[in-house]
Amino acid sequence: MGDLVFNGIKVEELDLTNKIEGAVSLDISQRASFNVKYTRDDKKCAATLTIDMMDKNQPIDFNFKISAVAFFDCDQLSDKKEIHKKAYDEIFPHVRSMVITFFVNSGLPPIAIPKVKMDDANIKVSGEDNSEDDKIYS
Repeated sequence: MGDLVFNGIKVEELDLTNKIEGAVSLDISQRASFNVKYTRDDKKCAATLTIDMMDKNQPIDFNFKISAVAFFDCDQLSDKKEIHKKAYDEIFPHVRSMVITFFVNSGLPPIAIPKVKMDDANIKVSGEDNSEDDKIYS
């Protein structure tokens, strides 16, 4: 199998609400989603990682969301589950670094997002039926 070639990353959405006053202890819950879409010829893909965090006790007063997309060349790879895992491994450290930097620059403690272990059992590959749902066009 060939390599997945990273071509760059961009943040599509970044949102923070912090109305909590004083020094408090946060009980943060987190949701994450990860999706990979391909060009028609399957030679390029875009991987989107979205992270939502909120305080379990005060979700309206403290919440955070980031959505970032990374772009790749993937013409040497045929197994989409393998592409999915490699794309996640590539985008995750970038997004984690952005989150930590954003929190610190916002006057908050550095909150590090945990990495999810990607295994074949929790990766759903759509488009096997030639559906256009997982395609991007360039």
